[in-house]
Amino acid sequence: MKSGEIVIRRGEMADIPWLKPIERAATGRFRGHPAFEPFWAQDFAPELFARHVRSRTLWVVTIDDGPPVGMAFTSEIDGIAHLEEIDVHPDVAGRGIGGELLEAVCAIARVSGYEAITLATLTDVPWNAPFYAKRGFRILGDHELTPGLVQLQRRESAGGFPMHLRVIMRRELQ
Repeated sequence: MKSGEIVIRRGEMADIPWLKPIERAATGRFRGHPAFEPFWAQDFAPELFARHVRSRTLWVVTIDDGPPVGMAFTSEIDGIAHLEEIDVHPDVAGRGIGGELLEAVCAIARVSGYEAITLATLTDVPWNAPFYAKRGFRILGDHELTPGLVQLQRRESAGGFPMHLRVIMRRELQ
């Protein structure tokens, strides 16, 4: 195996201790942004990750055979795949790891029969909406939001997210 090989695989229970530190480090990049406090307040308890391991909706990224340096987990909203979270540790940012992880998650959603994948993100952060737009996601208009996506927005608003900076994006997979 060549040094520096990016490996994306389903998450396992043994990965769980690495995941919250990845999320905390990634969230630290938002320090000073209006969304920092709501992001920081989210509970990424081990049971959340364990639930995603059991449902086979958690993916991790390693470099060579090292510990996880990134992760993503998904759900389903109104019959469409939904990217709940994607994080790459800032120590390895800028290597294309996030893009590779995103593409892997989209490919898995496609072969799992989903016609599209959605996500909620910020418009004013380069590694958020602009990152996703370059990868085929588009911002949904209010008239395109399904009941589940409207409920997601309500939960985020109640959690203190700056909704004037928040959008739902969708990428067709079929």
